[in-house]
Amino acid sequence: MLTLKNWNAQRYLILHADDFGMCHSTNQAILELFAQGAITSTTLMLPCPWAREAAAAAHSDSQLDVGVHLTSTSEWEFYKWGPIHQQPGAQALTDEFGSFPPDSQYMPDVDPTIVRAEMVAQIKLAQSLGVDPTHLDNHMGSLRNIHHRLLIELGAEYELPVRFSAHPAYASGDETEISALARELGVLHPDTVIGLPFTYSQEQDYEWARDHVIQLLRGLQPGVTEMLFHPSLETEELKAITDSWPYRLFDYQLFLDPEVLRVMEEEKIVRIGWRELRDLQRSLRH
Repeated sequence: MLTLKNWNAQRYLILHADDFGMCHSTNQAILELFAQGAITSTTLMLPCPWAREAAAAAHSDSQLDVGVHLTSTSEWEFYKWGPIHQQPGAQALTDEFGSFPPDSQYMPDVDPTIVRAEMVAQIKLAQSLGVDPTHLDNHMGSLRNIHHRLLIELGAEYELPVRFSAHPAYASGDETEISALARELGVLHPDTVIGLPFTYSQEQDYEWARDHVIQLLRGLQPGVTEMLFHPSLETEELKAITDSWPYRLFDYQLFLDPEVLRVMEEEKIVRIGWRELRDLQRSLRH
C-alpha cells in the first residue's frame, strides 16, 4: 500500500497507456494490455469518436484504472474531434471547421473560463458514462504553462491526482509555482514522468525501442514514476489515421516482451496504478 512514509522506499512505476477512446484500434490494444496485466492505467479522451466504447469498457470493469485525458487539440489531418461543451465563446477552442486545432499554440489566447468549462464538461461526461476517474492529465501537454494552474485546481476540486513533475524533460518554466500549488491544495503527482518516443528514426527498430525501455527501467529512481506511451494494434484504421502507426505497435508490444518483463522483475520495480495515488490523496484530505 502506497503511503507518504514509504513513497521513496521503493521504485514505484505506473505503466500508462494514453489516448483511450481515440480510435477502435487503440481501444482494442489497451483492453488487451489490461487483460494481460501489461499496463496499470489508461486515460480517456472524451471528445474522440470512440470514447463511448472505451467508457463502456471502463464502466463494465471497475478494476480498470482510467483517468480523464483533458483534450483541447486534434492532431491528425483527416481524423478530427472538437469541444463537447457548446458554451458561448466555444469557437475560441476550434479551427474554422469546428475541430480543436492540431497543437496547443493557440491556448494562451483562450479565456481561462472557457477552457475550464470545457475541461469540467469532459470530466462530468466521463462520470455520466459510468467512469470513476482515477486521475487527470492532458493531451499533448495543452494545459501546461498558461493553464497549468487549472490542472492542479481541477485535481483539488475532484480529489484526483494529476500528471505533473517538478522536473520534467521539457520545462515550461512554472514548475516551482505549480509544485507549490499542488502541495498547498493537497494534489498528488508523480516524481518523474517519462514519455516514450512518438516516432523513431529509420535505424531505430523495435529492438532499439526495447533496449531504450530497458535502459529507462534500470535507471528508475526511488519514488513514483509514470511511464506513458501510446499503444495500438496494427489495423487499416490506424494506418489511415497516422503514419506513425509502427511506433504505436511498438508501444503495444513492449510491455508484453519477455525481456522487458524480466528486467522489471530483476530490478524489483513495483507496478502501481493511478488509483493508489488517488486513494492516498483522498485519505489525506479526510
